[in-house]
Amino acid sequence: MIKSEELKKYLDFAYSAYQENNITNQAYRQDGKVPYIMHPLWCASMLIADTQVPYEQRELGFKALILHDVLEDTSLQLPEWVELEVKDVVKELTFENFQQAIELYPSKSAFIKLLLLYDKLSSMYEKHVGITGKTEEIRATKRRLWKEFTLKGIQEVEKEYGNIRIVQAGKVIAENTDW
Repeated sequence: MIKSEELKKYLDFAYSAYQENNITNQAYRQDGKVPYIMHPLWCASMLIADTQVPYEQRELGFKALILHDVLEDTSLQLPEWVELEVKDVVKELTFENFQQAIELYPSKSAFIKLLLLYDKLSSMYEKHVGITGKTEEIRATKRRLWKEFTLKGIQEVEKEYGNIRIVQAGKVIAENTDW
């Protein structure tokens, strides 16, 4: 069970990391209108709410998804109080870049692929393209790769977990985006 004090500790740290220690010039998303914290919060909230996923995976995944971009996008490390299992999952979700994520994806466990699906779908849902300043053509190419990667993730998660909520939502999001 995630106790409310523990939840607050995770949320407080995540807020500080993403909003006050962000090193990627992305403290806000959606053209500077939405605080970055909403991305990991969306991912984690969607997972914890899906009762079709075993609770132990939802609890661990919730904690990891709240922190999943800390090592990539902030100047902070994970605090001592974060459980070792959560730290290990966050490290599995951390990549140097999108190309590395694609290359390492096949070797990831079904659980990590599930968490990566939440992450990728969150960005597709809000049509986030990352740091600005690149040409539209590059962003369009990356979006196409992102969509292919996400569609593959949907298939693999469905094979392992069945037609769970994120699979259902993922199919709708992917179908209804111009990515």
